[in-house]
This record gives sequence, C-alpha cells and structure tokens, in this order.
Amino acid sequence: MPLTVTRFAPENMTSAEATKSLTDARPASYKLEYFDVSSVAAVPRDILSYGDAEWENLPINNWPAEVKSPFGLFPVLHIRTGDGQELKLSESIVIEHYLAKEFGLLGDNAWEELQIKMFHSSSLYLRERLFMRVTWNYKDVMEKALDTFLTQTLPLWIETHSKHLKDNGSNGHYVGNKLSLADIQTANDIDHFKCLYGGDKIVAMIQKSPEICKVKETVDNEPRLQKWRQSEVYKGHVALTQTLYANTGI
Repeated sequence: MPLTVTRFAPENMTSAEATKSLTDARPASYKLEYFDVSSVAAVPRDILSYGDAEWENLPINNWPAEVKSPFGLFPVLHIRTGDGQELKLSESIVIEHYLAKEFGLLGDNAWEELQIKMFHSSSLYLRERLFMRVTWNYKDVMEKALDTFLTQTLPLWIETHSKHLKDNGSNGHYVGNKLSLADIQTANDIDHFKCLYGGDKIVAMIQKSPEICKVKETVDNEPRLQKWRQSEVYKGHVALTQTLYANTGI
C-alpha cells in the first residue's frame, strides 16, 4: 500500500500563522475525508450538520492502492479558513474536540468542558473496547468476548453514566441543559451498536436505563440532526455500515 504522508499545514506556514488563520479568519468550509460508512466519522458529520457548517464528504477513492494522510489513517478534516489557507486535522478525537469547540458543544465554562470531554471519552472507549475485544476478534472466541463485554464492561458504563445523568436532572444531557459532544457520542454509540455482532443484546441492556434513553431521544429530536439523518447521504452511510459489519471476526 503506497503511503504519502501529508502535512497538517503548508510547508512555509508557521505555528503562529496557522493559529491566526484558525482564530482570526474563521473557517469558511470543511471537507471530511472518510469512507462512505458511519463508524468513526459519524460524530464529526453530526457536529458539522448541527453547526450548519459549509461542509462536504470527501470520499476515499484510492484506498488501498494509495493512502494520503498525515498518519496514513482516516478520518481527516480539511479546514479551508477564511483567508484561503487549508489546514488538516487527523485523529477522530482531536477532530471531534475541535469541531465541538467551534460549534458550542463543549459547555459554557472550563469545568463544563472538562466534564463533557470525560463523558465523551468514556462513551468513545466503550465503542472502541467492543471493536477490539469483540467485533474484530477471532471468530471462535467472539461469543465469549461478547459475554465478558455484556457482563462486565457494559454494566459498569450503564451504571456510572445513569448516575451522572441523574445528578444532572435526567434532562437528556450530560452537562447543563443543552446539547453537547457527550450527548452526541452516546447517541451515536447506540446507533452503531445496532450494526454490530451482539448489538441487539447491547442495545436491549442500554434501553433499561431511562436516563441514557433520554439522551438518545434528545439527540434524535434535534431538528438539524434530523435533517441530516433524513438525507440520502446519511442513509447510504448506514446501509454500507450494516453491510460492512454483517460478517465480522477474523
């Protein structure tokens, strides 16, 4: 697989100049480079849609024949700033934090931002643990790995998140009374679990928590997200995701 390691910023651009472009010349448009499936691009796409940003999907058409990205991985967020510069961000968690900050999804103060990032990280790694321990495990041990996930990993996540959501008033938000990155991540986790091996059992357990269900309902009822999720592009991502994960295991 030929790999071209691309730069995050133009070669002659200093760190100070890149910062100035990001802060003074507000981003004019975005391109999110990823495969035509949901997976780790689902949350960034939701945020861009929620923020009414000017953005487009940049499909990966040359993989695996050739890969062009800063780390040889995707997604990659291409930022076209207001002064015409193009900057790139890689690593999904960095992309999500950046976009959440841009579109007001990290709370109203530093403490709220830290809380949202903690809940976001917890839900993000719940999904990643399922990927690594079950979805892409060896076929002959997938069932045992799923049982461990269902009896140990998932119950702890449900219990702790339900408690924190109760502490916030069971209002459908992790922090305060408005939508955040944490809310979107958890809602996306539930949607993604539906496509995976054992997903019916996972979702059934999560649905026993009214507090987590309220988060999912709140995200699903956000008008800007509803509009995005009714689009043919979004539906296409979901359909291909279901096909991709229909027969997993090594």
